[in-house]
Amino acid sequence: MKSIRLFLVWMLAAALAVSPVLAESPAGSVTEEACIYPLSEAEKAHRPSGQNPADGGQAAEKPALRVLIISKFEIDEMSGDYPGEAQPFYERYFAGCKETGIPNAPPTAHFYFNPESSAGLLVTGASKTSAALSIMALLASGNYDLSDTYIVSVGCAGGSVGKSTLGDVILVTSACDYDLGHHVDTHEHSRNDSRVTWFPDDSFTETGYRQLNAALCDKVYEMIRDCPLRTTKQSKTVMAQNFPSYTDEEILPSVKKGAALTGDNYWKGLYGHETANFIAEYYGCPDPYRATEMEEIAVANTADCFGLLDRMISLRVIVNMDVFMNGDTPESIWGEHRSFSEKVESSNEETLDIFEPGMYNLLDASAIVIDAILAGTF
Repeated sequence: MKSIRLFLVWMLAAALAVSPVLAESPAGSVTEEACIYPLSEAEKAHRPSGQNPADGGQAAEKPALRVLIISKFEIDEMSGDYPGEAQPFYERYFAGCKETGIPNAPPTAHFYFNPESSAGLLVTGASKTSAALSIMALLASGNYDLSDTYIVSVGCAGGSVGKSTLGDVILVTSACDYDLGHHVDTHEHSRNDSRVTWFPDDSFTETGYRQLNAALCDKVYEMIRDCPLRTTKQSKTVMAQNFPSYTDEEILPSVKKGAALTGDNYWKGLYGHETANFIAEYYGCPDPYRATEMEEIAVANTADCFGLLDRMISLRVIVNMDVFMNGDTPESIWGEHRSFSEKVESSNEETLDIFEPGMYNLLDASAIVIDAILAGTF
């Protein structure tokens, strides 16, 4: 027994010899900082500027991020060629700014920061996963002061037939997850007359639905409701031919409030349209379903993790409709393996020629709000 005790004492002494030095407070307790292993030079270089593990990543002085503009994709370059969602905002607010790295971000994420205006532009990549991971990485980096940050989430969308038209700018007042729940193929549906292919699940409601700050939405709507918006002759003609119930006034784009339905699946068709309407009704959205897109519920859920949901503004421009037009079919639109950029860079059966004008509709409406935030007059 004596030999065992001696062995244990020796083991304890050896362990203390190789452990980090433990500093004691005046009261004799071990301080938290002293328990942190020193970082290697490589680890120090990788750590985001201003962060210290001992202080929870709090920097002594961090630049304020007054407005974070979140777009989802860019087609090619950030300036000077055919625009995607990000380029008009880059050219207006970030011209000449270099990309800033984000620790632990997915490869789809690209971030630009203008230190003179304290504005940031994050391109997340399309889909809920890309959006959530990109935003989470940026906001969790600890590199920016988020205490007064407004999020302005921008992008393109499909329009709800009967509620939207090509070129509309939709101020999103709530977002619903189109995927969470139970989906059924129409061939398996027990009711042949049913157009709804989604069955709700109450266990998903906590993250499947988000309502944005109603007072903030009302304020933004009053600011942008009369913003002039572009359209094209082709867009008006196709809308009139395919949807004769639309009046001439309804064919012209305007700013509208509405619910956004977020799906990773780029869907289109009557069954999807009816399902989207049903989902919005199920969640009790304050405004009708007007836009279908691929990220907004993820943006809202991630913003909420950082206490920023009440300062989130979402704007989407309608560049195609949620049903097939002109006799097109899934095979005729998606049968060929084409990249997304090929589908929007020139006139085609989905976006017609509204995509580029639509990007500047989105910029014009958003800029009214962004300029006010940056000027301190919002």
